[in-house]
Amino acid sequence: MGHRPHSRGVQPDGNPRGVRVPACRCGGNPQSFGNSPDHRSVPQFPRRAISLRRTLHGTIILAAILTLAAATLSRAQEAQTILIQGGTVLDGTGRPGHVKDIRVLRDRIIAIGRLKQQQGERVIDARGMVVSPGFIDTHSHADGGLLEDPDAETQVRQGITTSVVGQDGSSHFPLSDWFGELERKHVALNIASFLGHGTVRRQVMGDGYKRTSTPDEVKRMQELVRQEMRSGALGVSSGLEYDPGFYSSTEELIGLARASSPFGGIYISHVRDEGNDALKSFSELIRIAAEGHVPAQISHIKLDTQPVWGKAGDALRLMADARRRGLDISADVYPYLYWQSTIMVLIPSRDWDNRALWEKGLADVGGPEHVLLTTYSARPEWQGKTIAQIATQTGRDAIDVIQEIVHTAHDPGKTASEGVVVTAMTDADLDAFIADPHIMFCSDGGLHGSHPRGAGSFPRVLGVYVRERHVLTLPQAVHKMTGLPAQRMGFRDRGHIAHGMKADIVVFDPATVRDTATTANPQSPPVGIPYVFVNGQLVVDNGAVTGRHPGAVLRHESPPETMK
Repeated sequence: MGHRPHSRGVQPDGNPRGVRVPACRCGGNPQSFGNSPDHRSVPQFPRRAISLRRTLHGTIILAAILTLAAATLSRAQEAQTILIQGGTVLDGTGRPGHVKDIRVLRDRIIAIGRLKQQQGERVIDARGMVVSPGFIDTHSHADGGLLEDPDAETQVRQGITTSVVGQDGSSHFPLSDWFGELERKHVALNIASFLGHGTVRRQVMGDGYKRTSTPDEVKRMQELVRQEMRSGALGVSSGLEYDPGFYSSTEELIGLARASSPFGGIYISHVRDEGNDALKSFSELIRIAAEGHVPAQISHIKLDTQPVWGKAGDALRLMADARRRGLDISADVYPYLYWQSTIMVLIPSRDWDNRALWEKGLADVGGPEHVLLTTYSARPEWQGKTIAQIATQTGRDAIDVIQEIVHTAHDPGKTASEGVVVTAMTDADLDAFIADPHIMFCSDGGLHGSHPRGAGSFPRVLGVYVRERHVLTLPQAVHKMTGLPAQRMGFRDRGHIAHGMKADIVVFDPATVRDTATTANPQSPPVGIPYVFVNGQLVVDNGAVTGRHPGAVLRHESPPETMK
């Protein structure tokens, strides 16, 4: 993506290849034809024809000159370097930073050190700033509407240069078609994708997915996994709190993980339960990794109900024990105490008419005042209010309100949309996950979502958890945003500031960077990130989105023997 069209070739005489300008055989004066000593052998052209010929001759020469000039300008612009000067370079390894200069040519970093400005070179004054690799969002929903909003402003403004999509069991299908469309239309971000388990489950089982799959159906799903891995998928994602993944067995998931294993696939999962049974769900992911012979990652790790508050240490020990047994287990996390999803996930079943389940579900998250209805198309006037507020204003019971929302949005034939933001996590657990060296950062956000994580996750880590609360150091935070996820996802030429690496670069002010997005204004842009490069081109320049679309599709590279 982002390739410049080739200019037309130019001959040594300055004319475009394929265009022949007739030579004048009469001393350069077309009107001398009539007075030529040999005029009887030379056709006699009327004056209008001679004038037309002269005009055509001049037009062709002018076109050739303009084509040559455009080609020269294009090559000059393409070859122009940019010097980022005087910034503290954090290279993505976690090591302390040093003041260095960086020179960018086309899409690569070509020099690092103490560098002098070259003639005609643009200089970005980064004194007092940090210069880091571009941020990699390991769990993103930026693919939703990306072709309609290729600037991806909420993403690039927070320093995200690569978004990993196809999450929670849902992906574009087939990926080869979507990747091709991205490369034809061009977007601001680099994009990599998982294959959604739910996507292939629907492909095989159709609408009859509310049951355990048969062995034959698993085989057909496995073949689709192989197909999509050959197309460049990173691995298989699942969303086990959502349909259709909700109905799948552990054995089905192991089977799909095994199908991706020869290709170097990863299993990444929104696990079955992030609340009361979270530890059991993490154990299921570890089993899938072991029996499926794949690395595995817990998506947006959290403990979001009261019975598991304070058990982050148990979760981390579970993961560490698995690593000691030789398994490759990691997680990602976003820096908020409130999550966003469908209201259905407040209970662990689809028995929506069971009041006891809803009573327990509400109690586990601290009550209806902790459940903010952010989206409800059937009654827009309820949006932006908690379930407790809606119950008070309507004179109804909180559970009656919830059951109306669920049935209106999810009963067969119903088309209403709904979404909630629920405040149900503790600072102590979140701090532990943010500080853990095996856990990287994500947004779990989209381009225009109703949770502030979609516009503020990465600057919030830098502003709140580094500068204000000192949960981790700045080099550690940058590593967990860049080098660590690049290694995890197999992005070999990204994630580090080094000679020859792709020029995905963020320049930010460590003293002022912070998020401004809130639940009331979830797309408010961050501050303190004036420059963002994607593949050597500025997508944010002095705080302004440029409208350039240099992003690339990052296909997973499978071993050659699997591509047959």
